[in-house]
Amino acid sequence: MGKNSKARVARAHEKKLSSAQFWLIALPFTALIIKFIVMANIPAGGWLGADGENYLAGVDGLLKDGFFSEEGKLIYWPAGYPIFIWPLAAVSISKFVYFLGVIQSSLFAYATFLFTRELKRTKIASLAITTSFLISFNPTLSLSTLTVGYEGPVAVLLMITVAFLIRDLLSPSSKISKRNIFIVALSLSVSSFFQPRMLLFAVAFILFWSCKKSGKKLRMQLVVLTLAIAMLLPSILIFRNIVANNKAAISTNLGVTMRIGAGDKATGGYSNSGGSVQCLPEVKGQEISDNQVVICVLKWYVEHPAKTSKLMINKTFFYWSPWFGPIANGTMARNPWLKTSPLVEIAKSESGHNLIYGGIGKTISWMWLLGGMVLIGAGLLWLWLHGGVERTLFWLAGIPTILGWLTSLGTIGDHRFRVPQMALSLFLQVAGIYGLRRRFKCSA
Repeated sequence: MGKNSKARVARAHEKKLSSAQFWLIALPFTALIIKFIVMANIPAGGWLGADGENYLAGVDGLLKDGFFSEEGKLIYWPAGYPIFIWPLAAVSISKFVYFLGVIQSSLFAYATFLFTRELKRTKIASLAITTSFLISFNPTLSLSTLTVGYEGPVAVLLMITVAFLIRDLLSPSSKISKRNIFIVALSLSVSSFFQPRMLLFAVAFILFWSCKKSGKKLRMQLVVLTLAIAMLLPSILIFRNIVANNKAAISTNLGVTMRIGAGDKATGGYSNSGGSVQCLPEVKGQEISDNQVVICVLKWYVEHPAKTSKLMINKTFFYWSPWFGPIANGTMARNPWLKTSPLVEIAKSESGHNLIYGGIGKTISWMWLLGGMVLIGAGLLWLWLHGGVERTLFWLAGIPTILGWLTSLGTIGDHRFRVPQMALSLFLQVAGIYGLRRRFKCSA
């Protein structure tokens, strides 16, 4: 009887695992097929993102003059994403948006599977299917892969990074996996190639990873090797810009962005005149560099602590604000979801506009904003209290989620800036719901 009982339990467990594996494949694959159908019904095969024209201007410069093109958009915005598009446009100038959508969407589906499959190997495996569903079918995040913009690809790379970090940290072996190092470091390198602020994420991930290893020599090897690979593509961008523009920088818009979010006239978002932080050149008549503007803004923050605190609060609310509605703030007007969102349709009539932008709409919007923040906080707390490997997920999901918000405080409060980390913040919200449900269940 005992052996038969154990066999039945084993078969039931195997069936459950098989069912979970099916859904972890089926959900992102179904979302991918839906996106292919959407692409087939869009005249250009996709949409321009917030900075789409600027990226395409960079591609035009690359097509015309090659890798060392002096096109200004390739230094003001990071040239990494236009370089990624460049070979696709070289193959077909009329069809490259289709190619881009297929590549970005396919990688998104695969990254979703990788990330949730690794979640399935932890003690919180029950969260994997729900997380996969929300990532695959969240309209803003998922449809970002059909736009000309870095947000979708960076979301993919962050999921791959976290998936392989989970795999490495779950491994019983104390040795360094060269394969894991290469994939993690390459993912971080490409994401920094597309968006320089991902370098902060890279450094934080690498330092955390090294702390989980035993032995000073092993830690040093991990840090040096991973950082060397992670810095490779950003270094190539700096070299390109030195040759093409005589500027040792990945991009030159940091100071401009920081200046918009600071000063007496600033609101913390884009909806202000900006440029109210005075910044004089070191030599009269000399052009003010991007680095000088950054220093001027940082000095202003230090000299105006009360105004800085108020701006940080505003930026926090703007960063976590809804994509649409009375408290939305940011550069997501081209969010593909807004093309079909029922809320947008409702707001087109006078009564609908009054409903969406009136008291009811504001109340719901604030509940959405604060509720999302509470769930992320609850998810982080639950993972931390869970202990073990699951506490590791506190760091792996928390590092990009929290750093994304903190970098917004230093620049501007823009809800678009949270899209690259959105897969991980969705996972944290799932963990938050699960943790709160268990908490209230135990209290009942």
